[in-house]
Amino acid sequence: IDDKWFASQRGMTLTANPPVKAERVFVPEKPWESSRISLAPTILEDGGIYKMWYRCSAPGSKETAPHAWSMICYAVSDDGLHWERQNVNLFEWEGITENNILMPGAHGGVTIDPNGPDEHRYKALIRVVENDVWPESKGAVFTRHEGRMWSELYLATSPDGIRWQRQEPSALPFFHDTNNQLFFDARLGKYTAYVRTHARKRTVGRVEFDDPMDLPWPYRDNPEGPRGPGRTRREAGGAIAIALTCDESDPPDTDLYTPCVHPYPWAADAYFAFPSPYRHYAVGEVSLKPGDPPDPTLKGPLGDERGVYSNSGPVEVQVAVSRDGVVFSRPDRRPYVSLGLVGSWDGGQTYMGLGMVRKGDEIWQYYHGTKRLHGVKDSGSADGDGAICRLVQRLDGFVSADADYTGAEFTTPLLEFSGSRLQLNADCSATGEIWVEVRDDRNVPVPGYTMEDSVSVDRNQTAAPVVWRERKDVAELVGRPVRLHFKLRACKLYAYQFAG
Repeated sequence: IDDKWFASQRGMTLTANPPVKAERVFVPEKPWESSRISLAPTILEDGGIYKMWYRCSAPGSKETAPHAWSMICYAVSDDGLHWERQNVNLFEWEGITENNILMPGAHGGVTIDPNGPDEHRYKALIRVVENDVWPESKGAVFTRHEGRMWSELYLATSPDGIRWQRQEPSALPFFHDTNNQLFFDARLGKYTAYVRTHARKRTVGRVEFDDPMDLPWPYRDNPEGPRGPGRTRREAGGAIAIALTCDESDPPDTDLYTPCVHPYPWAADAYFAFPSPYRHYAVGEVSLKPGDPPDPTLKGPLGDERGVYSNSGPVEVQVAVSRDGVVFSRPDRRPYVSLGLVGSWDGGQTYMGLGMVRKGDEIWQYYHGTKRLHGVKDSGSADGDGAICRLVQRLDGFVSADADYTGAEFTTPLLEFSGSRLQLNADCSATGEIWVEVRDDRNVPVPGYTMEDSVSVDRNQTAAPVVWRERKDVAELVGRPVRLHFKLRACKLYAYQFAG
């Protein structure tokens, strides 16, 4: 995922590898989804059942129908492909008592806490608009004050992922819009929250703490900073650490949306994030605000629909990597989930969902797409907008170390290992190959494990055994400091491991 394993290298390139877009597994069908299914869902496997918490909305506004403007709903699946809305019947919706609505007026990310007591096993980090439907929303801060939006971020807990209780006080008294997330980081032995922040532009902030129920979570207060109703602050002045932000390599007027951070369960020190860069269009002399009715006569600065709305533009998903969950980098700025064709169902925005599901040598992820540009008003029609689609990624396949047809090589730092078999996850197809040499702590080839002894790895395999002419494993080298030297041609190397 980075250059950690390159003590030296020649000709290697780190490349982000997009997953395969599979089928749409979830589309708007119910009246309370009639405006859209939106932003990033959470999909987790729990006891052999796949559970989805997703955000949807119906026609209305934060002022006239806050419960309709955004809500969290629930669906389940036996296989991750076929999903059914789970009617929980907690609230009445426009006279409909059978529905899957969990948290009217809310949206955010869900996690399963391995440490919490049973009554708080499920946790959600949510933003809430106060409404008359969900009693737990009473007192939640989300308002407009002095021309700006102000809100607070709340922790909600549940014994079953269905019945939720909002905790007081707020987790963070700042305006953290869209999807935010919380999880227990087993590597650190601490809880970590990743949130959308506003340090001039949309960025990803990070907060670390020991007990999620000890509210509010730690932040650096700025007594001189702008304040809204009550204790509410506007995130500014470095209140929390920034984990991800755009830089000079990104296009001008680009923000970084939605954290979507995953500690990778199948490696000891890998984290993946899937933020969505949002590129703002320049607006014309006359433009619409988000929420204004469409005006087909308006044209943007380039004479088309671009820039008709203020705060509008396309959004895609990229991949970011980290070894510690604190410092992230984007090794390749190409899209991880690219936009579909203009006018298609995901031709305007894509957002990654929370959660990874492993199926053998595949990792399934789920993303939300919509044909609308960011900031463009919902149609308000009964046909709905947006969908949730399955993605298929190769095990360990997010980033690869690539060699072209002219060849490349690299040497690892000094390492010790315990497994007796060296295996490669690599795609060499028909004409590529990989050879591996084992060297001692003086960087001298170990007899029997030299490049001349190496039998090449070829074709496309996730656990290809590395062998030498007279050595079928590395058992005799266990516990001995060694380096690996790789020689590669026309291939992608995703991972190596010592198994057994």
